[in-house]
Amino acid sequence: MEAEIVEQDIEKYLNDKLISCEKCHFCNTVCPIVESRVSQGPFGINRAIYYGLKWNEINEDLRNLVYSCTTCGKCNLMCKKVSRALPLTEVFEKAREYLLVEKMVGPMPEQVNVLKNMHVRGNPWGNPAHERTRWAEGLGVEFASKENRVDVLYFVGCACSYDPLAQRIAKNMVKILNQAGVNFGILQNETCSGHEAKRMGETGLFQYLSESNIAMFKEAGVSHIVTSDPHSFYSFTHEYPEWGNRVRVQHYTQFTNELIKEGKLRLRSEVNKRVTYHDPCYLGRHSGVFEEPRELIGQIPGVDLVEMENAKEDSNCCGMGGGRMWMEPPKGLLSSQVIAEKRVEQALDTKAEVLLTACPFCNITLSDAIKSMEKEGSIKVMDITELICSSLQ
Repeated sequence: MEAEIVEQDIEKYLNDKLISCEKCHFCNTVCPIVESRVSQGPFGINRAIYYGLKWNEINEDLRNLVYSCTTCGKCNLMCKKVSRALPLTEVFEKAREYLLVEKMVGPMPEQVNVLKNMHVRGNPWGNPAHERTRWAEGLGVEFASKENRVDVLYFVGCACSYDPLAQRIAKNMVKILNQAGVNFGILQNETCSGHEAKRMGETGLFQYLSESNIAMFKEAGVSHIVTSDPHSFYSFTHEYPEWGNRVRVQHYTQFTNELIKEGKLRLRSEVNKRVTYHDPCYLGRHSGVFEEPRELIGQIPGVDLVEMENAKEDSNCCGMGGGRMWMEPPKGLLSSQVIAEKRVEQALDTKAEVLLTACPFCNITLSDAIKSMEKEGSIKVMDITELICSSLQ
């Protein structure tokens, strides 16, 4: 009976939202996953959900379309500007929950094991949990615990814990925090924040992971969290329970700016490079953090920042959000590689030597795009922490 009520509630929510769509198609003009077809993108997805519910046609074609969304949020802004301000990204995520939990059609086949890995091993790649902190060996990083209270907990995140490219961000963070004299630590048993599980519609798994993390935070007496993962940052500040109001959560760009302004971190060496900055969707558009990364870049001596055609709220997506890191959309739907290559083209147009970002997912995706385009000699992807560390020397 309870399951029927939940299903009816989701159906009612979807119908109530989608019936008010004015069918203007403007959302499609800013969507990264569509070029010209109105049967795709946010307009195509919302109509497919609406008629799928109306005609009881819940099938794999609908699933493929719903899961093609990167959840970048550009459609939300467009709808707010010109139409009914529908929370389209939220609607699509709720539809994924409906497909996965109620109809057992979702997620995409490649994502099934990803969700299992998060539940069993605490990370989407299925790497052993005991290897999560291996990146920190030899760096003198302490574990935050009930017995070892720290001023700042550095929440590393899955990508920076396991991916070789992203691990450099974590190591840079250790160098920066040590240089500034910050009393910090990491969790020995850190687990996935659950952000990607929620994006894929597995809300039960998200709740399980969030409760696991909150229990560890409480046990370690954590009052201040800094993370280099915008996805975890968003979940901590927007989706974790009221706990978030009692704990200060910052992205590293915010915290590092404070360290510099307080005189605790000094950037001395010039880094003479022309750079452009890519706003990660979950740091920028979803969380409103636009100026701090730019302020931070501006603090690095010798750096010349030039903006891309689409920047800040209008920034283009790298293509790997919303669970697309672990799937490729079926034939006929725009691939993540194409989306990333379009963003790299915008960076190349600025004549910048370095494409900066502040997200491990974006770093991985844009680096792969540059390789596939054979543009390694023209531009390089770097995290902002890498330039900061170069200036510390």
